[in-house]
Amino acid sequence: MPLPNSSAQSAAQKERDGLFADAAHHWLQASRHATGNNFTWYQLRAEFCAGMARRAAIKDQQQ
Repeated sequence: MPLPNSSAQSAAQKERDGLFADAAHHWLQASRHATGNNFTWYQLRAEFCAGMARRAAIKDQQQ
């Protein structure tokens, strides 16, 4: 299923590449132009990616 806007497409690619901070930013951008279920989904993806980025940063600091 194609994503409805280019920010969502960029976010999905960044997420697949493991670039979670960038993905969170793009999901938030996508949510600004979304409605209904897409808005909720993009917000949840942004929260998930932000959490993954925080975990990665903490892990890097511990090494």
